[in-house]
Amino acid sequence: MTDRLVNPFSSSGKGFEIYAGLEPSLAELPLVRRQSTHPRSLITDLQTISLEDLLGTSVSDRLMAQAVRAGLLLVVEAWDEAHEVAQELETVEGSYWHGIVHRLEPDAGNAKYWFRRVGTHPVFVRLGEWDSRLPPSAKQVFDTLVSPGAWDPFTFIDVCIRNADAGSSDPYPALVTLQAREVRALLDYCVRNATNQ
Repeated sequence: MTDRLVNPFSSSGKGFEIYAGLEPSLAELPLVRRQSTHPRSLITDLQTISLEDLLGTSVSDRLMAQAVRAGLLLVVEAWDEAHEVAQELETVEGSYWHGIVHRLEPDAGNAKYWFRRVGTHPVFVRLGEWDSRLPPSAKQVFDTLVSPGAWDPFTFIDVCIRNADAGSSDPYPALVTLQAREVRALLDYCVRNATNQ
């Protein structure tokens, strides 16, 4: 299975346009949080837009739709806002976003706490499969993060935090690529489950 590169949002929703505009930002999301360079108005829109308008369809699972909101806030580097939404979600996906938020803090202990609450997630299987569209430079790093077909979020936390200040040196670019793949996969999963796609 390969990652869907298509926009997971309905073309009738505002999320479709927002996601399309954020795709370059997602591909460059740093391993450690920094101040958002996105307009404050975009962050406010993501916080206040109705879930139906965001998704462009009726919402079958409001908690999953809120998880979509947390993910989009994370992509625009609105760390505090993403943390607030994720913290309010007492769901597996809320814990997953919460874990990523703390990985970006960086706070390994807190991130691992939230990933322990995630347990095994369907996204881990998807992330545990090599995608030939990924750059070859990511393969070596990928192999350290996967144990028999399953993604290891705990090793990913350690490797990201250890290399967070590496800038452009190896393996930083590969980690940024793999992080983007993880965020895309989780967003896609949340969108599909929020709308019963």
